[in-house]
Amino acid sequence: MQITNFLLLAGALGAVAHPSGHAHLHRSAEAKREVFVKNIHREPIPKPSPPPPKPKPTSTTSAAPEPTLPSLGDLINEFIPFCGGGAASRKSKRVTDAQVMYTGNLGTDGGCPWNSNIMAVAESLLGKYQYTQTYTNVADVPYQVVCGNKMGADRQLTGMFKVPGQKQLIFTLAPGESKVVVVDANTQGICAFAPNEVPLTKDGQYAGNWVEYDAGSDANKGWSGADCSSLVAQAYKMDVPGCKVSHGGIDSIILPGGKGTNAYTIGMEKLDGIGLNIIPGPWHLEVSVGFSG
Repeated sequence: MQITNFLLLAGALGAVAHPSGHAHLHRSAEAKREVFVKNIHREPIPKPSPPPPKPKPTSTTSAAPEPTLPSLGDLINEFIPFCGGGAASRKSKRVTDAQVMYTGNLGTDGGCPWNSNIMAVAESLLGKYQYTQTYTNVADVPYQVVCGNKMGADRQLTGMFKVPGQKQLIFTLAPGESKVVVVDANTQGICAFAPNEVPLTKDGQYAGNWVEYDAGSDANKGWSGADCSSLVAQAYKMDVPGCKVSHGGIDSIILPGGKGTNAYTIGMEKLDGIGLNIIPGPWHLEVSVGFSG
């Protein structure tokens, strides 16, 4: 599997990267943000190899059940903490083979399932979580939303591939409907969306339009970032739906077809500092799914 190469800036060692070969630790215009990394984008990588089969148990002792995530319906009137107790005491992880890849929080501490650091909750619980996003379908057709970590359950760049062994958060928005997504600290994630169903590339990667987010990044001293990105869909010459993500009066926008403002569209693979740059602390993103201007 080809692994993305990275350009390290300001003497910082570390990077974020999506399976498509693009992600961003957003650079602030203010000098306060001392650590930042620029990623050089590449073409989407081939479909990852399936994991080897797990060995069969050799004893009759019953294994302890794996932790499970509550369904969306279970969350309507109840605060659900992140599985594993959150990221307050978690140290960042770095994978250092040929390149340096920043792994961050995958939600797997304490034996929790991969992606348990990304949950859908009721709107009434917005104030209970630190990093929140509201996805609203502003189009006239249903939209599917698929949310996952940039790093997969295999700790490779497979988080937005449909592969065995990992389960993304998936839900559908009717026209005019909203749903809230919350993420744990130090999460680097993506939510992809498209009309009716998010299409897959020929290699099994979710396409559509992406909202990329970096929540309270340890590598960036608590800074966060977000943007709209259509690089995957455009690399494969697939349809690009509209996207708008907003915070603090700043927008990242991609119109249907792929024309963007303060967002990542074809030809911008090597750029950095695009999108929303958010100072350390709680934040709420407003995402307009199917935005058309």
